[in-house]
Amino acid sequence: DRTLIVSDGSEYLHFWDVDNLGVDKKPRVKVTRQNPNHSARNLNELEFYGGKIIANVWHQDILLVINPETGVCEDEYNLSALWPKNSRSREGADVLNGVSVSGEDGVLYVTGKLWRKMFRLKLK
Repeated sequence: DRTLIVSDGSEYLHFWDVDNLGVDKKPRVKVTRQNPNHSARNLNELEFYGGKIIANVWHQDILLVINPETGVCEDEYNLSALWPKNSRSREGADVLNGVSVSGEDGVLYVTGKLWRKMFRLKLK
């Protein structure tokens, strides 16, 4: 049973049937951040790992760990120190935008558009 997890730029995640793209397999889930004043819009680079959805927030250096059943962000990581703003070449384009699950327990690789480095992260 395979499901494609999709973001449409809103604060909602959709769970599509891979054999019938665009058709929700289950109801969409509204993502809520730990701080209710922070938007969960522009979710990007979705990965499914350890029963959770990992996503970055486009144009922010934030990585979210989302419960797929409730939409609640169980962890939020501010990764702005990885590639300081003064080291970036183009405002608005030089942002966190690459998340990859590794074969190691709790380890992700992250990078950004126009970044010359990739970073290995161990999630708590």
